[in-house]
Amino acid sequence: MFSRMGDDVSLPCNNVVYPNCSSTTWTYNVNRAIELVGLGKVKQQQLNNIAGSLSLGSDCSLHVSDVRANDAGLYTCQQYLTETGPQHGGEAPVHLSVLTISSTTAVTDLKPNVNMTLRCSLLTDTRHSTCWSGFSLSWGSKTGTNAQDTQYSSCDITLTVTLQKKDNNRKWTCTLTEKGNMKISIDFTSTFSGTSNAVKLPISHIMLFVTLTIMAAIVTIHTRRIRPPKALPPQAEEASGIEIHVLEE
Repeated sequence: MFSRMGDDVSLPCNNVVYPNCSSTTWTYNVNRAIELVGLGKVKQQQLNNIAGSLSLGSDCSLHVSDVRANDAGLYTCQQYLTETGPQHGGEAPVHLSVLTISSTTAVTDLKPNVNMTLRCSLLTDTRHSTCWSGFSLSWGSKTGTNAQDTQYSSCDITLTVTLQKKDNNRKWTCTLTEKGNMKISIDFTSTFSGTSNAVKLPISHIMLFVTLTIMAAIVTIHTRRIRPPKALPPQAEEASGIEIHVLEE
């Protein structure tokens, strides 16, 4: 089975005896066997070294949440009818491979004209990033200046590209195929640091703008207070005056 880092995956158990999973035991093996589930009960003390979160499904499958690189390996489902009795029937092994992608260039350094190097690896139970016959990794459509592939093994490849402005928030895809058929893929998004659609002004410019705005408001208010009233035109003065007629005897 295949999974990406951060995904959730369910490993099937094909030899279940008791539907309530009371006979089911799951072990994990890379360099040594570690019992993860014993007679239907998850052993919490083992989780720190193996997976972020384990649980048992209603069909006795093993659920691995938030898959990490060191979760790749061989998982085996076994059945025991009693706690001290012998193993019942055969084993049901599941090989879990984890597809990873990372940037050897710090994400804070991503910007135009910088060389970005991405490494894509399929981690298996052998830990050597070697694919089985017919499987291979490849990069999706590549654009940019001096794009170059490097293949360390059939399942460990890198892509080096000189970033351009148009590569901001672009997805770069690594794909696992089996005889030309896609099995799983993983993306990396190149987001340039310190970029924004808004225009950013220095603090000194912002303070100067605020100061000038306040000064303009004060001058306007002061001018209005000391400005003399407008004189009325002569016609208006005559209209508003009072005529006095003196009658002579």
